[in-house]
Amino acid sequence: MNIGITIGLSKDNEPLWINGIKLNILNLTKTLMCIPNTNVWILDSTNEVTDLTKVDWDHTKYKTYKLTDKMKELDVLIMLGTSLPLSFVEKLRNLNSKIKVVKYQCGNNYVIDMERSIFTDPNTEVNPSWSTSQDETWYVPQQGYQNHDYYQIAFRQGPGKVKPVPFVWDPEHLDNYIRDTKITGVEYSVKDSNQKQILVMEPNMNVVKYSMVPTMMVENLYRLHGDVFNKLIVAGGNKILKNNYYKKMIMEFDIVKSNPPKVKYIGRYPAPLLFAREADIIIAHQWENPLNYAYLDAMYYGYPFIHNADFIEDAGYYYSGFNIIDGSNILEQVLKSHDSQIDEYNSKNKKVLERYLSTNPEIVDTYRKLIENLFEPNKHQMSYEYNPKTNTYK
Repeated sequence: MNIGITIGLSKDNEPLWINGIKLNILNLTKTLMCIPNTNVWILDSTNEVTDLTKVDWDHTKYKTYKLTDKMKELDVLIMLGTSLPLSFVEKLRNLNSKIKVVKYQCGNNYVIDMERSIFTDPNTEVNPSWSTSQDETWYVPQQGYQNHDYYQIAFRQGPGKVKPVPFVWDPEHLDNYIRDTKITGVEYSVKDSNQKQILVMEPNMNVVKYSMVPTMMVENLYRLHGDVFNKLIVAGGNKILKNNYYKKMIMEFDIVKSNPPKVKYIGRYPAPLLFAREADIIIAHQWENPLNYAYLDAMYYGYPFIHNADFIEDAGYYYSGFNIIDGSNILEQVLKSHDSQIDEYNSKNKKVLERYLSTNPEIVDTYRKLIENLFEPNKHQMSYEYNPKTNTYK
């Protein structure tokens, strides 16, 4: 079985960390490589990089080729890093009538399409990738609530052709980055509470992951208890800090009025770099996106992690929804007591991390069955009803 996963490279040695999609590709590749008698290739669909040894990962392990060089050999093509036009998919099917094509969705397309429709300059040329001809659409499970039916209509997929699939994560590339850059101090270490920095690392690029709720949690803590922490660090905050409306809001906060301010805004950086330089406690907030690599990364390195991601309610320190006061109270307790229960905390998180690990046998077996069902529908009876407690199906 030969499986190809698409990627779109724009330059030599393009950093792995500029977005999450490359990690999606590498982690899925690692999972599929665990299926017996399976070759898995990362296939670049652009013409920007001529030497594909110049990639930001081990190209001998994660074999990377030009898509056009492997078209005739493919049994399955997974469009993950790039969506291919209908004309190209038709050309592919003409070369190999037995090939199966899967569109693998990692983002919240409903929200992205909504924001582009409402807020994008009407003269901007951004084309939706609806005109494809895939056999099935797979999506990461955290996107199901808003996107399952949306995909079925947008992609003209019949019943049973749109499916949530297990979310796959792996620390391999984090650890490689730390080794190669020689960063030190990435793992959590004990400090006095008034020396601890609180990190928020939401990208602030759309409404799904925005830093205001965690910022308000810290503001509430400061109003009630004063200097019980060192500083709040808002990573990915430089862009919103340029917005006058946002600036006028936060100028009302005591953490901003304090002299010196108790908050600092910085740009976006790779997670290990942020952990090493800026983090002692991490707070996250999402809206209908209850799984994220950054969340698992934070717990992998042992950080006290406060979040509202209900898929991992059994990990970290969980608050529900938009409950700012509850989150602030949890933050207070973390500052007071986390360091006395580190072993218990890490043990709990380790069990959760294992259910997303790319080499988890249950995940590998689920993907094996998904692929075999492409060729022989219902060969394996599967509910396709995602179970967040197992990261497989009910």
